[in-house]
Amino acid sequence: MGEVYRADDLKLGQTVALKFLPKDFTQDPQRLDYFHREVRLTRQISHPNVCRVYDIGEVDSQHFLSMEYIDGEDLKGLLRRIGRLPSHKGIEIAQQLCAGLAAAHDKGVIHRDLKPANVMIDGRGQVRIADFGLAKLAADGREGDRAGTPAYSAPEQITRGETTIQSDLYSLGLVLYELFTGEAVHKTSSIAELLQVHKESSLTQPSSLVDDMDPAVERVILRCLEKEPHERPKSATAVAASLPGGDPLAAVLAAGETPSPELVAAAGGSVAISPAVGGACLAGIVALLFAACFLADRVRLVNRAPLERSADSLKDEAREIIAQLGFDEPIGDSASGFYIDETDLEMVETTKLPVGVTDRAELLKTGHWPGWRFWYRQSPAPMSVNDFWGDEFGRFSDTRITMNSPSWTVPAMAGVWLSPQGKLRRLRVVSPRSTEARQHLPPIQTRMDIEKWRERFPQSMIGFDLADLSPAKWQY
Repeated sequence: MGEVYRADDLKLGQTVALKFLPKDFTQDPQRLDYFHREVRLTRQISHPNVCRVYDIGEVDSQHFLSMEYIDGEDLKGLLRRIGRLPSHKGIEIAQQLCAGLAAAHDKGVIHRDLKPANVMIDGRGQVRIADFGLAKLAADGREGDRAGTPAYSAPEQITRGETTIQSDLYSLGLVLYELFTGEAVHKTSSIAELLQVHKESSLTQPSSLVDDMDPAVERVILRCLEKEPHERPKSATAVAASLPGGDPLAAVLAAGETPSPELVAAAGGSVAISPAVGGACLAGIVALLFAACFLADRVRLVNRAPLERSADSLKDEAREIIAQLGFDEPIGDSASGFYIDETDLEMVETTKLPVGVTDRAELLKTGHWPGWRFWYRQSPAPMSVNDFWGDEFGRFSDTRITMNSPSWTVPAMAGVWLSPQGKLRRLRVVSPRSTEARQHLPPIQTRMDIEKWRERFPQSMIGFDLADLSPAKWQY
């Protein structure tokens, strides 16, 4: 595909590599198209494990491209010189190969000519995938172009010219086979022999050539070399995740890149639990859910006390009391609930215990615990709460309507506090805006007229003696 020279960029003071198209091919439109395609496709890929291509030029009818200079040697020469690599070094190179190939595939680029001669190893042992002269875009679905080195091509690539991500992964499997065994998979002298091998011969197991072959590595290689494309791994990322000791996610993050969702998923842990343990855990979770549903109402304090009246009954009583007192504004929103009056609880601890009752626990069983209260409030306008509160864990929003939230600021808003028996303990009303509505309210006086208050609040309605009331010291 070209002749490569080391050169010096005199303007930038950097060493580069110049790849020249041989003179015999300068008039060949297909060769020239491959040369231009290499620049177009390679410039789309930016990854530490892919050789960078800078630009293309022409001088004296000689076409050339400038590219990254790699101070090292190709994998083919390295394997010829030292044989197979140690397992840990082989895994390191394999991971980088997968990362570079995955970066190309993420951009839709299929290499189509991945082989040891196109894998460069620099002086620091880092991998660079080079020579994208035969690459194409995956979106280009044309078949019949049998490009690539036959000895490192997938069966469908040789027979039908079909090249996909899976055909690149087959080539990757051939490179990994040679990387870990020191032997090439195919040692044929012609394409006819190679086709015959693909059709009839079975693959020599890597473990039969290397005594200490890692079983995980062998599984990865054999999966990549499946004859049917759909039986091979789905991606180079999946290959990297299957290799022992590798962390492709960390490699991408170290390169300063954003990992793809596929990479994050493939880099997940491989620890699994047995079906028996999983089934036991699931059964335990289901049992706890049923127990929670069964016990939820029973453990609530309000449901442990045998109240004489239900919440719905007390709500109806509250609305009736408010209406009897003359506050008949239309109800736009309402809320209710139970609470414990701490003031009454203080009385319970001393002199107010019924005869024969010695502590709160027994008092709770009687259904006459003075601490219980039912509250109800209504408003002519919708009530909404958006209170924020915070602690050392952050800020939280509480949208629950309570006795005091939202604030009592809407005219004609009314609320009552009842005992568990439905007796009125407290009344609160916001004065209506209209004069006519205000005329229905009880008169506010500085001196108490007990008889007038009895007319408005009959003893059957309230849970205290009106005679215990005292005049207010001020009003507002």
